[in-house]
Amino acid sequence: MPGMRRLTGIRIQPEWAAVAAVAGLLAMLVLDSVVGLVLNQRVETIIDQALDYDVELEDQADDLRVAVLDVRHYHRNIAFAGPSRGAIADLERAYQWLHEQVEALERLGVRDPGAPQPDHIRELAERYYAEFRPAVDRYDDDREAFTSASDRGLVRLAELDRAAEVIDKLGEERAAAALESVEQATTTARLVLFAVLGGLVPIGALLAYSAVRMVGELRRLSAQQQAAAEALARAAQAKSDFLADVSHELRTPLTVLRGNAEVGLELDRQCAHTEILEEIVKESARTSRMVEDLLFLARSDSAAPPLELETVGVAPFLAELAARAEILARERGASLEVTLNGNGQVRIEPTRIEQAVLVLVDNAAKYSPDGESVALTSATSRGELCIAVADRGPGIPAADLPRIFERFYRVDKARARKEGGAGLGLAIAKTIAETHGGRIEAASRVGEGTHMSLYIPLVGTSQSAERTLEPSTEGRGS
Repeated sequence: MPGMRRLTGIRIQPEWAAVAAVAGLLAMLVLDSVVGLVLNQRVETIIDQALDYDVELEDQADDLRVAVLDVRHYHRNIAFAGPSRGAIADLERAYQWLHEQVEALERLGVRDPGAPQPDHIRELAERYYAEFRPAVDRYDDDREAFTSASDRGLVRLAELDRAAEVIDKLGEERAAAALESVEQATTTARLVLFAVLGGLVPIGALLAYSAVRMVGELRRLSAQQQAAAEALARAAQAKSDFLADVSHELRTPLTVLRGNAEVGLELDRQCAHTEILEEIVKESARTSRMVEDLLFLARSDSAAPPLELETVGVAPFLAELAARAEILARERGASLEVTLNGNGQVRIEPTRIEQAVLVLVDNAAKYSPDGESVALTSATSRGELCIAVADRGPGIPAADLPRIFERFYRVDKARARKEGGAGLGLAIAKTIAETHGGRIEAASRVGEGTHMSLYIPLVGTSQSAERTLEPSTEGRGS
């Protein structure tokens, strides 16, 4: 019949077909909008939860851990060198900051009943301060009581650090779960919308075009929201990394300061101690600079950190470096065997290269057995200056050796450290070497020791013209 068509034996008027198509289009558009709105609200709810609590919990736990490390650091300074007005003031400031971080955690709250609660953490902190602080004032009168209070205090601080670590891990798990939920919701949205798209095909090209546009818009919004959540998590992690770097790297110059102060106390108290006081002032200034200089490590994740390069002679630089290395090794209870060779010039930031070498010396001294020495050697060969540090310590297992320059990585299974650390020293040394166009290489045998070599390019020296032998590794477990 004119104006009609037959489908499986059923006659459908054209106007009814048009009405059905329009009705189907409207129904699908309504369904598409409702589904998109519901799924979009779900994604936004998950992200809001992650931003308001999960990521904030991880960030607050990181701040709490750094505050605990600061208190422990100044506690050890007092326990090692005895209380002074400055040391006590530093401890008071560190404890006040710890108190503020505990209050911040209380305001945020810890929703997991199985995790350490803020009131428990506050109790640990207050018990630590109540036991240790009065003992500091009785240091000269009752040394035995001070030592006992100091030991108990370190136990309290270790408990605080473990509690903060548990909360930090909980925050990381919650943030990761939130991101996974966002991904799952996005995947569900795509599947639902693709199913809707499949149902729209019989309705016509207009409905398909509308659905495709809706899918694309939802993908764009989901990608933006997920990128924002991931960027926030990365920013929080970058902040934690930087604070940990600063806390760790302040220890080496403070060790030098403490050593000089102890030497001064051993001398005649009526003497001016001019030379030692000048050294203390110099190292204090260097320590203050280091807080700003460590920014280069955080920036190295995205770009080359800024350096103040200058061309220096190898021989005078090594002589000054050896003097500082000897002080550091002595403070660690080790002796330093120095064999310096090499000539020419290097273009470096001297304080940075010195920092990297002192990290190697510090590690070697900490892992060296009592009575054993650490070897510091240098040579120029094939257009490079090589500064090597070797010890006769326990060595590093072959499976762990490729990872020792990673941040926070420690070989805890086979190497017992004399003092705690954040596991950042070698990562900082590696970054310094690479930003100078050099490298660090490590060789080790379990039970025989470890040999680490830092290489820096020479200035204006061809490889064929340089003939000085490289530092020997014989007998150093290389």
